Parts: sequence; C-alpha cells; structure tokens
Amino acid sequence: MTVETSATATTRFAPAEGPSMLLPATVACGVFMTSLDQNVVVTALPGIGESLDRPPSQLGLLITVYVASLIVTMPLGGWLADRFGLRNVYCFALLVFASASALCGLSENFWMLVGSRALQGCGGALMGTLGQVVILSSFPRDRTLKINMYISLAGQSGPLVGPLVGGALTTYVSWRWIFYINIPIALTAALLAASLFPSTTKPVRTPFDFPGFLLVGSGMALLVFGMDSLAAKGAAGSLIGIELGLAIVILAVASFYCLRARNPLLDLNLLRIRTFRISFLTGGSLDTIGLSSVVFLLPLMFQLGFGMSAVQAGSLTFVAAIGSLIMRFFMPRLLNRFGFRRVLVTNTPIVASLVAGFALMQASTPAWIVLAYIFTFGIFRSVQWASTGNLSYSDIAPEQLARFSALYYILWQLAVAISVGLAAALLSLLAGGGKASVDDYRILFVVEGLITLCALSAYLRLTPRDGAHVSGHGAQMSTD
Repeated sequence: MTVETSATATTRFAPAEGPSMLLPATVACGVFMTSLDQNVVVTALPGIGESLDRPPSQLGLLITVYVASLIVTMPLGGWLADRFGLRNVYCFALLVFASASALCGLSENFWMLVGSRALQGCGGALMGTLGQVVILSSFPRDRTLKINMYISLAGQSGPLVGPLVGGALTTYVSWRWIFYINIPIALTAALLAASLFPSTTKPVRTPFDFPGFLLVGSGMALLVFGMDSLAAKGAAGSLIGIELGLAIVILAVASFYCLRARNPLLDLNLLRIRTFRISFLTGGSLDTIGLSSVVFLLPLMFQLGFGMSAVQAGSLTFVAAIGSLIMRFFMPRLLNRFGFRRVLVTNTPIVASLVAGFALMQASTPAWIVLAYIFTFGIFRSVQWASTGNLSYSDIAPEQLARFSALYYILWQLAVAISVGLAAALLSLLAGGGKASVDDYRILFVVEGLITLCALSAYLRLTPRDGAHVSGHGAQMSTD
C-alpha cells in the first residue's frame, strides 16, 4: 500500500498554456523574502536588544521561532491548496507575510516581536511549499531544472544581502525597517500571483492528519522554547528539563505515529532510503548544525566582541554568501568528476577546520584577510550543502518526490533551529548569563567545528557509485 500524506498531496490544476516567465519570478520573490527574513535579523540583534532591553545572547528566539513556525506550518500547504485552491492560498500567504512584517516593525516589546515573527513564518512556509508545486504544475520537466536553479539563487540571495541590508538599515535608519521593506514586495507578488497562477480544476478533499499535526507541532514548539530557555538568563533548570524532556517524548511518539498511520503528516519511511539517511539524517544534520551556527555567531562576535557597527559586520559576513553563490555554478562539474563520496569525505574536514578557524580572528586582523577567509568559508560551505542536498534525493522515486520535499524541508529547518538554539544556549552558559567575551566566541567556534567534523563518519559509509545517476560520475568511471 502506498502511503500518501495530505500535507503534500499534489494539487490538481488546469493546464497552463505558455505560462509567463513572470510566474517563476513571482515564486522567486516569495523564496527571497522567506530566506531574507531568516538572515536579516542576525546583524540587527544588538540594535533590537538595546531597543527592547534584552541582551543579544537571549534573542536567538527571534530566529528559532521563525524557523519553528516554518516547520510547523509547511505541511499544511498541500492540504490547504487542495481545499481552497493554490492561487487563493498563495495570495493569502503573501498577505499574511506582509501583515506580519508590519507587526514586527511596530512591535514595542520582545514578546510582540516574537509573535509577529511566528506569524511571518506561517506565511513563509506556505509560500515555500506552494511555490514549488506551481512550478512543477505549470512547466514541462525539461524546463523546471533551469527554472528551479534561478529560484534557488533567489533563496541564496537571502544570506547574501540579509546581513548587509540588516546592518545598513539598523545603523542608518532603524531595525524596524528590516521588516517594513517586505511589505511592497509581498503586495506586488500577491497581485502577480492573482493574475498568473493557474486555477484549481476541482477541490480535492483529502483527510487532514490532525493528530499528527498536533504531535509534530507541539513537539517542535516545546523543542524551540526549551532551547531558548537554555539561553535565557535565570531560567529554572527544572523548567528547561521539562520542556526538552517533553519535546523528546512527544517527537518520539510523533515518529512512531507517522510510521504507522494510514495518512501521516510526514512519511518517515523515506528515511529507510540509505543515501537520504546518510546525506541528511546522520551526516547532513550534523554539518548543518555546525555550519548554520556561523551565521548566528560571527556577526555577534564582530559587533559585541570587536566593537564593529552592524553595517561593518554585515559587510564582512555577506561575502560568505557570495562565495556560496559563485560555487553553485561549478558544482555539477565537480560532482561529475569526483562523485559524492570523494567530495564529501574531502570537504568535510576542510569546512570543519574553517569553522574552528574563526576562533583565530582578532579585532586587529586586517580586513582583507577576514574577507578572504569568510569568502573561502562560503565556497566550501556551498560544496558541502550542495553535495548533501543533491545526494539526498538521488534514490527517491518520482512518485515520492513530493513527500520527500516535505520531509527534507522540515528536517533541514529543524537542524537550523537546533543550530541557533544550541549556539545561543552555549554562548549564554559560557558567558554566565552576562555579556559574552571574545574568548567565549572562540571556544564556541571550536566546538561547532568539531560538531561539523563528526559528519565525516557518516560520509565514509558512502560508496563511489552512490548518487552516480545524479552526478554523472558513474558514467565517467565506466569509460575510464
């Protein structure tokens, strides 16, 4: 029996005749905004903390609650599109995102900002889920690969311009404008989606997995708040233990339920596929946790440890995304020549060393050395993530792609949430609940480098032939 999830059921559309290229541009706008708001806050944290009277080391919740909201809401996308129509739901998601962005900018206290960020995540999750569906439904498969490459570049632009935009607006205007800039983009995209997106031919009333949604959603929420409590000054140890303990128990029950339910929210049976399990669950999750922490820690060290302004920190850190962006164009040739196993086994120790190497930076380090180092880190980070991302779907059957996409997206965002929460918690513990010193950041970079290095044990279990039909490496080997 084939297990199908209502969360990722394919919405049925009327065939589109000659869809406009403005359609993928509209989807790219949604991807860009979702990615931007996951990264733009980082360099603004000191300014937000000063305005709302919170130490920056306790502001990780502003990032993790956004990511957790993405995780919890994303599985709803397919079911909502089946029930109400993709075009209607996508436009609704854009309006939710615009409204939430306005509320973020108007927030007068920390918890109002947290709630508004959660609402932002809801809109971003629906845009991310449904955007991919409309591309696959509107264009032939021989065109979707190139289209998705450009859309993924929009997602990569978030880390590229996020720190710079956040730093510039925080320094010269106000941190509130990092949210206000979303409003005109979201409203323009909503108008384009209303006119360009295909219409639903007939509602599909698949049952919604409400028990699975409650289990997964509550488990994720408890995990996020538990991780934030670790970073919070004066949080009771018993409360932290209860939150994290309940999160682990509920997520374990959710996993057991999803493996046995007829229409589960998440198809965990996909984790039985070896390349997916190695490339993400055992290996990719570790290097995602280690590598994602740099985005959170580096701007804070530059500002609070080295005394830089937000715009100076953003100007330095954004070059990592430039390196990542450039490297994406060379990845097909690199994987074709060496294969997934050799690339990952070679690159993992290198990128782990680069993470730990941030501990050697000082306030007196010349700017050109810092820029070159961060740029190099961006290149090797791109090699790591592009390799694991492409390997993860290499053995996924075509009829499993929708369910795979849902599960991969949730696991990825969960790893990012854990990364930021864990980094904030360790930073607060090292600082004793007070202001972190430069040495605290240095210790943490070494720890994150070791976490990244642990992924190597998983990649050593790959074979040279794994993912060969994606990379083309096997065809080259057969002709040698």
